Amino acid sequence: MVGLAPSAGAAQVLAEDLGIATENMAKWWQTHQTTGATFGLLVHFRGDAPGLVDVHRFSHAWEKTASLDLRHGRTDVIATCNVHGRIRDGETELMIGDAYTAWRADLLAGKATVLVSGADESVTALNNRVRTDPILDGTVHGPREVDLHDGTRAAIGDVVITRRNDRRLWAGRGWVRNGDRWTVIDAHTDGPLTLQRAGATWGATVIVPAAHVSEHVELG
Repeated sequence: MVGLAPSAGAAQVLAEDLGIATENMAKWWQTHQTTGATFGLLVHFRGDAPGLVDVHRFSHAWEKTASLDLRHGRTDVIATCNVHGRIRDGETELMIGDAYTAWRADLLAGKATVLVSGADESVTALNNRVRTDPILDGTVHGPREVDLHDGTRAAIGDVVITRRNDRRLWAGRGWVRNGDRWTVIDAHTDGPLTLQRAGATWGATVIVPAAHVSEHVELG
């Protein structure tokens, strides 16, 4: 049995949960170009091939249906989201401020919240805003900052995300994956970062070279 997942991070979780070998589907496909589209044949010719039949990631039934409607471009579902209080509107700067305020409140309450924006400029603005309080309270500190790919900077204490799979870089029992979150534990003068997996209290560290940092690392 081989476990397959849509990303390297998800493959790692699947491996830990099931105790089997797993792989990123894109990497598996690249490695097994000579399989002859076996899975496609199974789906086409057999009635018992596995498939996705239900959504499990939401707390309310209406959210499950709405997520699928949004995926398929059914714009009527926007009204449903609005009825349930899931939509706020306003000028960009105002919305960035409101999003940050809500995120900060969740953080202080011990919740994990993700800020998402469809515009790179807004993402950068939010990341810089999020850094302000940790810098002021000393959580983010140090004599050096390192430039990241989007024009932002990172120092000791910052949370960052790697955006490229690199099997040459190992941290603990896993390699550096696209989407992994890290805490910066050192920023070196020539551009590399020493990172520790987010949530880890010891070990699971890696030194990411300057070229990788400047091209494939962003604030998290």
